Amino acid sequence: MRIAPGSRVIRLAAAACVWAALLPAPAASQAWLPEKGALSLDIDYVDTLSRKHYLPDGSEIDVGHTRSRTMSLTASYAVSDWVSLMASLPWVQTQYNGDRPHPGEVDDGHSHSTITDAYLAAHFQLTLDPVAIAPYVAVLIPTHDYPTLGHSAPGRGLNEYWLGFYAGKSLHPWIPRTYVQARYNYAFVEKVAGISHDRSNAALETGYFLSQHVSFRAFVDWQETHGGIDVPIPPSDPLFPYHDQLGAEGHLNIGGGASWTISDQLGIHGSYMRSIRGENGHKLDRGLSLGISYAPALR
Repeated sequence: MRIAPGSRVIRLAAAACVWAALLPAPAASQAWLPEKGALSLDIDYVDTLSRKHYLPDGSEIDVGHTRSRTMSLTASYAVSDWVSLMASLPWVQTQYNGDRPHPGEVDDGHSHSTITDAYLAAHFQLTLDPVAIAPYVAVLIPTHDYPTLGHSAPGRGLNEYWLGFYAGKSLHPWIPRTYVQARYNYAFVEKVAGISHDRSNAALETGYFLSQHVSFRAFVDWQETHGGIDVPIPPSDPLFPYHDQLGAEGHLNIGGGASWTISDQLGIHGSYMRSIRGENGHKLDRGLSLGISYAPALR
């Protein structure tokens, strides 16, 4: 067996872990990559609600409520025991309700939907013992020119290039059926109006397997923007048309989730997340995620 004792059940459920589903892109491949030839197809539904915005100093203001629903289709394939490829495409539906809309159609109180950004990634299994480490590279590419100005804009419409890694450790020798893993990601984001606004994301997760098929997890998720601008800004500011793209958004979110591996081919998962602090962006009052994973037998 190519993975450390106590880690097999972690790998079996890796595709079902969705604590990162509310981050900018999916993260089904984690610290333990699947074996050669493994194919996984995932459908995830994410429902988020933001009732307030964070100001630059972390205080909150109510400028209307925004709800988004995202349906993502993700496919991953293990080229070898050490390399896994992933592709994902989300469909996003958003709606704003409030008395401070931005110019344009997306904040008109009606629901709007569109496909947004294609996500392509390659993950590599660097080590398995004593710590599983899996670096990755990824790109985020807008599929078309969709609206980016508005409380309920479906995305930022910018090219991004990612470098990151997962690191995980089975705690089974000390705490049976328990693991911990971390993720760090640096995004090189396309400049807007000559302004740099790259981003760092990090997350820490701990999980417990009640059985080989049922697991629970708790997690914390952090983001910081390197550059960007403080928001809100007045409509007279030359950067106003771009401020939703350039906002120096940061946050600290917490949450928990559960997964049920029904069989070797099928699993379901769910999670809940909310913000506990942030700046220059939406406050996540509620983030619900539900999904199903299917791994067809190819051999």
